[in-house]
Amino acid sequence: MILLNIDFFIIFSIAFLSSFGHCYAMCGGFTLAFMRLNSSYKNLFFLTLLYQLSRILAYIFLGILCGIFGNILAINAKIQSFSFFIIGIFMVILGCALIFRGSLLAFFEKNIVLHSLFKFLMQKSMKFKGFKSALILGFSNGFVPCGLVYFFLADSLKRENILESILIMFVFGISTLPAMLFFVKLSQFLSEFLRTIFNYITYIIIIIYGIRVSYIGFITFIK
Repeated sequence: MILLNIDFFIIFSIAFLSSFGHCYAMCGGFTLAFMRLNSSYKNLFFLTLLYQLSRILAYIFLGILCGIFGNILAINAKIQSFSFFIIGIFMVILGCALIFRGSLLAFFEKNIVLHSLFKFLMQKSMKFKGFKSALILGFSNGFVPCGLVYFFLADSLKRENILESILIMFVFGISTLPAMLFFVKLSQFLSEFLRTIFNYITYIIIIIYGIRVSYIGFITFIK
């Protein structure tokens, strides 16, 4: 079953709004570092676009993995509905962690596996420049431990259709593209206050969406 209109709208809204707040702050520094590393390149805009597309490719790869696991959960209706309930609770906790920050968010974002993988990829790719740099560093950026990425991965996990999981991660990645691609220009116009507002709207939507997912899972499970 392809994404419902409301699901698509919620996913797009969270991704687009967060790109000007959370993603801007979280990954903007990596984009800026990449641009400085390749400042002598003739067509830096094209290279930056390639970097961002490679980042989106990493999200799609993670979406495929979540889709495969989601298919396994879908084998049994009770297990799938219970997983919906757990994923919804996780989304609510994650949304609260993003709002209040502190040790809870640090716990989520200090993912040992993703952090180690990201660190390894970054160390190996820093020696490259140009085309190789864009592909490898961009793909590495997709593995940055991030609370918002975890939300979209959780949503991908509850899909029994791998294409839907891929679509979710693609929508997330492509919705962040404008903010990441024009990071330098946006920094001149986007105030800290406005970015904070975008963040809080995003996190509240995540909590509401998590409650909805958890409720659907609970009702389905007890039937």
